[in-house]
Amino acid sequence: MNQVVVFYNPFLPELKISVNGKKLSPYSSLMSFQHQRLEKWSDCLFAELYREVNSDYEMLCVSNEFTCDWLEELAHRNSHCISFVSQALPMDANVYERLDKLETLGGEEADESIIIPVVNVSNNDEMTTAVYEVLEEQGIFEDVSDDGITWTDCPLATVEIKTFDANDELPYDAPVVIALCESEDDYIRLDTDAPIYALVMGTETRFIKRQGTKLYFSVDPDDIGKLLLGIIEEEALCPFLSQLSYDFPAHEKEFLTESEKEDLELVCQASPMCTVTLPQVCDVGRTVELDVHIFPADSDVALRVVTDSSDIVDVDGCTLYPRAAGTAEIAVYIGDDPYPVATEVIKVRQRNLITDITLFPSALYMPVGGTSELTLTIIPENAENKDEIRWSCDDHSVANVDFSSGVITAIDCGRCCITAYTQEVSKTISLEVQPEIEDIICPCSFLELGVGEQKEWKYQLVPENAYGKDFLRAVSSDKNVAEYRGGYVLGRGLGECKIYIKNQSGSVSRELKVSVKKSKKFW
Repeated sequence: MNQVVVFYNPFLPELKISVNGKKLSPYSSLMSFQHQRLEKWSDCLFAELYREVNSDYEMLCVSNEFTCDWLEELAHRNSHCISFVSQALPMDANVYERLDKLETLGGEEADESIIIPVVNVSNNDEMTTAVYEVLEEQGIFEDVSDDGITWTDCPLATVEIKTFDANDELPYDAPVVIALCESEDDYIRLDTDAPIYALVMGTETRFIKRQGTKLYFSVDPDDIGKLLLGIIEEEALCPFLSQLSYDFPAHEKEFLTESEKEDLELVCQASPMCTVTLPQVCDVGRTVELDVHIFPADSDVALRVVTDSSDIVDVDGCTLYPRAAGTAEIAVYIGDDPYPVATEVIKVRQRNLITDITLFPSALYMPVGGTSELTLTIIPENAENKDEIRWSCDDHSVANVDFSSGVITAIDCGRCCITAYTQEVSKTISLEVQPEIEDIICPCSFLELGVGEQKEWKYQLVPENAYGKDFLRAVSSDKNVAEYRGGYVLGRGLGECKIYIKNQSGSVSRELKVSVKKSKKFW
């Protein structure tokens, strides 16, 4: 038997249908109803489903109580729908919270009055009065009078149900009109393009029929408050809140951060909303934690992750454990919702992965503005995931490192750590960015000594921690006369020479004049 799941969220509106666990083809005629209100597609849904599956089917309906009751009545009249089961959810849960979030992102606060006309087409004023008296007794609405009803439970808009005569001009922007009838045969002629809900007082509550834009319901007086709330939600409040969400000022979106844009996208969807990113490819032995984003963040959402082949990919909570090469279909559900929020056929590979990384040097010194690359070695050399090596820096005020190439650029003086890593292994080296040499201070500019004599002569860098001190060299113009070694000048032979000290670029340099004379004898 074919299994059909109908999921309808009136607050978008959004209709999602699956047959035997698979989404409908985008070319299905039913996809034209995807963002249409319930009253647009309810009476043709069952016939279209039969054309889709070409046989009888069982249906599960997941929606608000109003929709479930409506479709159940239609299902009982259809010979191809063998069984009907419904799961009524509070589809308006967190709607106000979502819209508050929208307001914090830059959307304008709503302050609107929605007017729903009530017309007694039977010209029976006593029936109108009786209906209002029942509504007042039920205590569902705050302000009930002979002129109508005011409902303020929605903090973003006030819903006013007002009494009109059959010949009155109705509000042009009324989202729905309620007609009170004594019989389903009462003549209804109202100047409106809005859907008309014709309520016929009776002993049971059920959907009777549809004629054009008119939908006839038999209503038990005890159920009229509940039915009226359903109509308000479906035809008035849902479109209003949905429009408010989607009308976020376009010119303000460009100023949102990526996180805020993601929040905005979720605000305009069902609530609570969950997005799950599933991998398309993974490797044997590599644990995968699913990327899950839930809005609102504190929503009590329980996820179910299901695999069709635990031998290929095993599942524990939101963690995937690839066991063997092959393919497995993964589906993610919210609670008992039969419609998955994400599905993916994952390919599992058996690959030779990197087990270790070495970096040289283990400590690096760089000048401000300099660039450098480290020597990276992987084990084993024939690993198949070399392209996965990534780089990071723990202090971007000191240095930047290219995420994929590993080229390091020194930004400012300081210390930081540079790390090369894959999913399994990592290696870190220390980096110190030092200032450039500003000056070289020498104890004197002239030195006299004898052949074979040595004198201390030590220079200082400004600043002391300047980059390149290890690369400074004192070069003699004539090593046969004198040379510099480890803080001392050594006289080699008679004559004069110069000892030059400069940085790598040659921008800072000093010189020492040396005169070597014959050593004095004291015997």
